[in-house]
Amino acid sequence: MKKMERLVGIIYALQEGKKLTAKEISDIFEVSERTIYRDIDALSQLNVPIKAFEGFGGGYEIDEKYFVPSIAFSENEILYLLICLELGEIIKVPNMQEDYKSLRYKLLNILDSETKEKYMKLLSRIFFEVNKICINDYKQDIIKNIIQSFINYRDLIIEYYTPKKDECLKRKITPYDLCFDSGGWYITAYCHLRKSKRVFRLDRIESIEISEDTYSPLIIDEYLKNLNKREDNHIVLLEMDKLLYETMKNDDVFMKSEKKVCGDKVELKIAANSFDKIINLAIWNSEQVKIIEPKECIDKLKGICEKVYSKY
Repeated sequence: MKKMERLVGIIYALQEGKKLTAKEISDIFEVSERTIYRDIDALSQLNVPIKAFEGFGGGYEIDEKYFVPSIAFSENEILYLLICLELGEIIKVPNMQEDYKSLRYKLLNILDSETKEKYMKLLSRIFFEVNKICINDYKQDIIKNIIQSFINYRDLIIEYYTPKKDECLKRKITPYDLCFDSGGWYITAYCHLRKSKRVFRLDRIESIEISEDTYSPLIIDEYLKNLNKREDNHIVLLEMDKLLYETMKNDDVFMKSEKKVCGDKVELKIAANSFDKIINLAIWNSEQVKIIEPKECIDKLKGICEKVYSKY
């Protein structure tokens, strides 16, 4: 990154992050703290209103009234955004396809014809395999209402279709978060009809409107705090082939694990919030993976196998 680009980046980082230390800024831009000190000095000479605070809890702040006009994107920044947009087309954010297309055209229009052709060829060779279900249709304004609910802390009134019961019920919900998973969009919320937390698939929402009722931001703060400190309270011991482990060791199921190599086998102690991923691992790799304990996990696996065997 060129120095001028980094100087502008520091301004944006301070405007977004409020107070930042030299170490935090150097981590963002992957340069030394000494370089950041020189950059801060250069910005001060350009009359950028940056305040320095010494001692414990110190760092740098920028006057919140300071405004820097937009600058042109670099070619690498445009490429990064175009790659993100390729993913954006796949996850199909509800009601935003026109915005997606418009932004893509704007980014491509910045490029000269030679670079545009080069990037288009490059993008044709980049793929994302993230969808297990394919959903194409969402009710109009569904995202707009959810976003307004988030911003203004207002409940939502939805009509929700449940396929298992083949019924559509009107519910008032207090939304917690919005999530994309395996091809579909979901909203986690407190359902006032069922008096408990529920997860609703957005394509099954037949209608949506913002309620007059509000909810406290403290509810969301508490929910997010509990979500971030969710405990992995299931401890599983398993044995798997060493070569398979080397192939899969970066999978999220192994992120909180202890390993012990025993010849061509690896013994693993895994902390998980459920048995499901462990059981799937054992089923899909039945010859290379063996669950040792707990008995609860083994019994659950046996139950699944018995049900399948009884069918076939």
